[in-house]
Amino acid sequence: MPSYEYRTIEVDSEVMIAGLGGDVAPPMDELNELGAEGWDVAAPITDKTGETVSLLLQREV
Repeated sequence: MPSYEYRTIEVDSEVMIAGLGGDVAPPMDELNELGAEGWDVAAPITDKTGETVSLLLQREV
């Protein structure tokens, strides 16, 4: 069975509405760099209002 390590990155909550007409871009450069290192987005982390504030990342060790 594989083992994983985890980390989080903070995301501007405005990113989640960027696709709905907002002008805030997701952290694509950071996500691409982390993806090249083997990290995958496992889940969004939301605050009590339901807005995404972080992303949980995982990679196999």
